[in-house]
Amino acid sequence: MALPGAEKLKQLAGWTPPNGVLSVYVAVEPGDRRAAWRVELVDRLREALGSQADGRSGLPLRAAAERALERFPEHRPPPEGRGHAGFVEVTEKGGRELWYPSRIPPRATEVAYGHRPYLRPLIEIADVGARIGVAGVSGDQVRLWEWELGVLSELDDWEILTTGDWKERKAQRPSDPARVQGAKASGREQHDQRVEAHRERFLKDAGTRTSARAGERGWRDLLVFGENEHVRHFTHALDRHEPRHVYGKNVVSEPSSRIAERVGELLPELSRERELKLVETVKESAYSGKERGSLGPQETLEALGQGRVEHLLFDAERDYRGRGIEESLSYGGPPLGEDGLPVTELMIEQALETGARVTPLVGDAAAALDEHDGVAALLRY
Repeated sequence: MALPGAEKLKQLAGWTPPNGVLSVYVAVEPGDRRAAWRVELVDRLREALGSQADGRSGLPLRAAAERALERFPEHRPPPEGRGHAGFVEVTEKGGRELWYPSRIPPRATEVAYGHRPYLRPLIEIADVGARIGVAGVSGDQVRLWEWELGVLSELDDWEILTTGDWKERKAQRPSDPARVQGAKASGREQHDQRVEAHRERFLKDAGTRTSARAGERGWRDLLVFGENEHVRHFTHALDRHEPRHVYGKNVVSEPSSRIAERVGELLPELSRERELKLVETVKESAYSGKERGSLGPQETLEALGQGRVEHLLFDAERDYRGRGIEESLSYGGPPLGEDGLPVTELMIEQALETGARVTPLVGDAAAALDEHDGVAALLRY
């Protein structure tokens, strides 16, 4: 299961077939025998059809809705994945369809009809399921996994091959036992030092390899499990600017399924911390007088139009859809794009076009932007 990457998202944003696109997001509950999720989908499709009662789309839109529903047949198991994002070209016959299943469902089942795909829920899923690294560290073994869109895959497993060449040999009992005890203690101490030095080299080498993996795979974050002393050597070799979270527990002997559970338990709080930090960084940049942050939709849209936005932030639960930006803001604002895009869709489109990162905010982080109408951005310059 994979969602479209940055380039395909940009192509999706620019897809404008003659009769428009029906965007469908489905949150599936596989264990629900009543299939209430499918009833919800049918209701949302009916609402989309009803909103076009003026006959502007007519049969092509109805045909697109029927094709979307065919993907989720009644009285049959749903397709694999708890979430599905679909984009169906509005035509009476045939037409292009794009579907993206995921183990991470959208926040709600939604259907939207417009000139082009409705991308906000897809961006949210991609952000929640962003690729991260997971490392389990012990004194003699390091396991490395990758988590993406709810799926954990093991990448590497490194283990010390030898712990040193010292070994204790038996000898005749000398006349001074105390002296021998001191020699034995000294020998053991040297052995322990060699073992520790070997372990430290191993962990630092594993950290270097992990840092290279992080760069190759484009991890947004790295979670490290392990006892503090071992983790300290491991993280010493990591890129100092790489985000990391350390937990003092040895998990290298646990099955990958248990590691996946641990990651799932930690992610909500980690996401909250990351989003709050992003908002704090943007505010500090905006208030510093160096013009490296924008606050509010109007200022952010202007920066997006100039290609200055590095990282766009917006309230994922604030619904601008179906209203002009001037109706959404207390102080008015610039007009919508030529296709009448809602403000969040317009910002997402421009962010994709200029290669900016996009993070939808929820909870405390979203609330922290209430005074700025739920929109902010970190600027390139």
